Amino acid sequence: MTQPPPDPATLAAPPFPESPKTSGLAVASLICAIAGLCTCGVGGLVGLVLSIAAMRRIKRSGGELGGRGLAVAGLIVSIMAIILGLAIIAGAGAAWFYAEREYGAAQFRTNVQVLCQNAISYSAVHGGRLPPHDSWPEALMQDGIITDLHFLADPADPGAGRAVAMNRAVALAETYDLARASETVLFFECAPGSPLSGGRDLLPPTPRHEGGYVIGFLDGRARLMTPERLDHLVWNPRPQ
Repeated sequence: MTQPPPDPATLAAPPFPESPKTSGLAVASLICAIAGLCTCGVGGLVGLVLSIAAMRRIKRSGGELGGRGLAVAGLIVSIMAIILGLAIIAGAGAAWFYAEREYGAAQFRTNVQVLCQNAISYSAVHGGRLPPHDSWPEALMQDGIITDLHFLADPADPGAGRAVAMNRAVALAETYDLARASETVLFFECAPGSPLSGGRDLLPPTPRHEGGYVIGFLDGRARLMTPERLDHLVWNPRPQ
C-alpha cells in the first residue's frame, strides 16, 4: 500500500531561538571604565555604577538581556581605573607637599641671607658696628635698609611669627676673626617666642626644614647646617 508523501510543513527545521539583546548599560560600563584609565579614575566611578546596574538588570531579565561578560569586564576595568586614579592623585599630592617644603626651606634660607647682608650694610655706615642686639629689626627699618619684617617669619609657617634671632655674642663683640667670617654665626633660626638675640640655646629642638638649621654668617651667606656641625661654628668670637 502506497503511503502518502509527508507534509512539507512537518519537515521544516525548528525556528532558532532569538539571541538575547545585549544590555546597553553593560556596553556603557565598559566604555566608561576604559575612559577612566585616561581620566584619573573619574570615568571608572561611572563605569563601576553602570556595571553593577547592568549585571542586576541582566539577572532580572530572565534571559532577555545579555552582555554579562561586558558588564564584568566593565567592573574589573573600572576598579583598575579607580585604583590608578587614586595612585596618581596620591603621587601628585606627595610631590606637591615635598616641592612646597623644599620651596619653603629655600625661601627661608634666602631671607636669612638677605638679613645678614642688610646687617653688614648697616655696619658699613655705623662705624663697623652691627645693629643693636636688642632692637635690630627697628634699627634696620629706621635706616631704611629693610621695609618689611614679614620675611623674619618662616615662609612655611608664617603664622608662628618671627623665626630669626641674632647672635648676641657677635653683636657685642668688638673684633672678629675675619678669616673665619664664613663660620661666624650672625643670624639663625630660632624657636617661636624667642628673644631677639641670644645663643644657640634659642635654636628649635629640631630643624624646621629637612637638611638642618638655617644659619646666617658674618660673610653674608646662609646655609643649612646639620645639628652635628653646629659645634664647629663660631658662636662666640671673643670671651665674654
